[in-house]
Amino acid sequence: MLAVTRAFGDHALTRVGLIAVPHIVKYSLKPFDKYLVIASDGIWDEMSDQDAIGCCHEDISTKVISQNIVKTALTRGSKDNISVIVLKFNGVPGNNAF
Repeated sequence: MLAVTRAFGDHALTRVGLIAVPHIVKYSLKPFDKYLVIASDGIWDEMSDQDAIGCCHEDISTKVISQNIVKTALTRGSKDNISVIVLKFNGVPGNNAF
């Protein structure tokens, strides 16, 4: 009945316990952190974290990485909405956190 993306602001379901308070995590980047992949369930329904990591290569752009992730999910049969953002970290100075 409820997709996660529709949960925010769905006031009709607050009476059964739905809350629109996001879960927030602070993470300090480590020297080995190179990429962040943010994707919709149309990606994650068909790919594991390890599959996405396997698409991340130093010698190709984040645009190409994103396109490869989308193509892989489609090839594996995804029928859901597909969105993906890939961020590449170019070094991690000091105390960067997100």
